[in-house]
Amino acid sequence: MRKFSMDAHMHFDLYKDRDKVVRFIEESQSYTIAMTNLPVLFEKYMKNYCGYKYIKLALGFHPELAYEYQQQLSVFLKNIGQTRYIGEIGLDFTKNNCENQHCQMKIFKAIVEECSKFDDKILSIHSRKAAKEVIDILENYTGKVILHWYTGNLKEMQIAISRGYYFSINHQMIRSVKGEKIINLAPLDKILIESDAPFTYGLNDHYDLNFLDNVYAYLSNKNNVSIETIQKKVENNFKALLS
Repeated sequence: MRKFSMDAHMHFDLYKDRDKVVRFIEESQSYTIAMTNLPVLFEKYMKNYCGYKYIKLALGFHPELAYEYQQQLSVFLKNIGQTRYIGEIGLDFTKNNCENQHCQMKIFKAIVEECSKFDDKILSIHSRKAAKEVIDILENYTGKVILHWYTGNLKEMQIAISRGYYFSINHQMIRSVKGEKIINLAPLDKILIESDAPFTYGLNDHYDLNFLDNVYAYLSNKNNVSIETIQKKVENNFKALLS
């Protein structure tokens, strides 16, 4: 049985040789959602990276860049019809700056509101130290949601589970107690696998798919089923996401 390869959240453009990374993804037949951090970058990359079979480009506006580049909201909204994949978006309240946080929330609300006008959008969402605010803003959103590398509390996680959100998990999460707890609580039929490359262990200066083996093995052991069963489950989850 061929291993099902996927990456629900990665940043190919942050590698020096992004073309090499894209070729590797295509040759490996790994279904990949490539994030962008600013809408102007999405516009730039769409010229060269929109025709591939396995790598799909997402329109993003990273929350850590929202305050500095807030004028790019109009660029984001202009491009929202160009792809069904939206990410990386969300909130990041690591820095306790009220003006910055207010700006992030304004932009995130505008993005979610605009995405609500479509019936096919898939959102990959960053929620570091802002899980409650993210969950609140998404309350009336009925489209597909992926919580990327979720680190929030369990109360908000239970709300996310009740709404049918997906959780994209990575190999670095299984290296921490809290990460394991999040993975163990996530419904198996809502789990996707991500690398968040190049920000995770072993993927800083090159991209490969070894991270998948670590996560598949963890899920196999946790659920007391074969790795092949887990691979098929994740594949079905990804198909359901796209349906």
